[in-house]
Amino acid sequence: MNSNKKSFILFILFIWSVYFAWSLDVSSAVQTYSKGVTRYDLLLLPFLIVFTGYSIYLLVRKQDSDRN
Repeated sequence: MNSNKKSFILFILFIWSVYFAWSLDVSSAVQTYSKGVTRYDLLLLPFLIVFTGYSIYLLVRKQDSDRN
């Protein structure tokens, strides 16, 4: 695995860890302030899942083409 793939995987892991921390923070804010909290983290989640899935697809496809 070359350094570009490793850094890209670390970037994706970093994005997910930031998202997870943000989601926990928003969840605690919802418990404190039940009215008027917009859950932007839930709006961002589908895009993050699609981005991660597409990235994995590209990495696997690139790995298969490198083997041939």
